[in-house]
Amino acid sequence: MCHDDAGPLEDVEHPIPRIDTLDTELTTERGAYIGMVIATPLKDDAISRARLQRKFEVYLSYFASREYRERCGPPLPDRSKIYLNIHASSDQSMIQLVESYMAQLPDNGITPVMKLIHGN
Repeated sequence: MCHDDAGPLEDVEHPIPRIDTLDTELTTERGAYIGMVIATPLKDDAISRARLQRKFEVYLSYFASREYRERCGPPLPDRSKIYLNIHASSDQSMIQLVESYMAQLPDNGITPVMKLIHGN
């Protein structure tokens, strides 16, 4: 099954292997800390851009969901965070795209935390 221009929901060969799930999740009664991991270099191509956008949409929709808001209320920066680790050898344009997505999170009550990681 394909998902728009992002390719299939699961593609184990891609640096973003699943676009429909949270990579990591820690919830409390007051909020959540969720994480995204891009462990291999992300290339600048149409599929990677689409997969990255779709992944961010999934993460934002988590905080906007009725279930989250009933349990925790609206997202607040001290209790709603997205941690993103991206491989340092990713194309610079993709790192900049990630940074632009992360820069929009505070407008949604979410604290962004980004880290470049080095692989083997």
